[in-house]
Formats: sequence, structure tokens, C-alpha cells
Amino acid sequence: MGEIKKGPWKTEEDEVLMKHVKDYGAKEWSSIRSKGLLQRTGKSCRLRWVNKLRPVVIVVDGDWGLEKFWFLCNCVMLVGVKFSAEEERTVIELQGQFGNKWARIATYLPGRTDNDVKNFWSSRQKRLARVLQSPPRPQSVDGRDKGR
Repeated sequence: MGEIKKGPWKTEEDEVLMKHVKDYGAKEWSSIRSKGLLQRTGKSCRLRWVNKLRPVVIVVDGDWGLEKFWFLCNCVMLVGVKFSAEEERTVIELQGQFGNKWARIATYLPGRTDNDVKNFWSSRQKRLARVLQSPPRPQSVDGRDKGR
């Protein structure tokens, strides 16, 4: 296998990583090293892709703009876009099935990373804890919240 390489990435390494993602998708990061393509860890490859190389969709005032980095390989990242109701249901269902296997869950949500899913789950848990700890809001006679 050889020694694991650390430090700055070279252009040639980026090209190998991008070709791998174009051919196989943004998954199976550890296979890049086991196939002898790069002397980097799977985590290093994933982070390089997520933080520097993947195409990004930026939402500004509700309009979609596409910033193209190297190529568009059917991988679109949803930056700053809230999880849809369907995505929320999927995460809740799969978390019950797989536990906190965020990378595995993310494979069911195109455009979402394991970190997106983990952050969604954590914020949801905190929100639920707040709701369960706060006393019920008083209601008016007609059933509406008095606080609104």
C-alpha cells in the first residue's frame, strides 16, 4: 500500500479524485486508496471533495445559481436549503433503522452530505428537547395562541 500521504494536495491528485467521483459517484472513499489510486485516507479524499472540489448550488433570495468548479457530475449540493418534509421523514425513518450512521443515511438523500444529515438530526433533537421542557403556551378561548 505504501505510506499515507499528508499535507497539501497536488493538481494531479485532485484530477484522480475527480475522475473517481465522476466514474463511481461520491462514495466508497476508502476504495480510492485500496485501488492504489491515491496514497490518501478515505476521510482525506472525502473532505477534499466536500470542501474543495464538488460542484456547489448556491441559493440567493430564492433564486438558484450554479457555480461550476471543475465539472458537474450529477452531484448537486444543497447549500443553505432547509430539509424538505420528505427528507425529514427519510432521515427519521433511516435513523431508526441504521442509528447514527450519517454517511449511510446521506446516500438516500441526493445533494446532502453526512454532515448535513448529522446537523439536521442534532438540531431536531435540541428543538424537541426544548419543546418537551417548555410549559404549554396559554390558549385563548377561540383556540389560538395568546403569544401570537
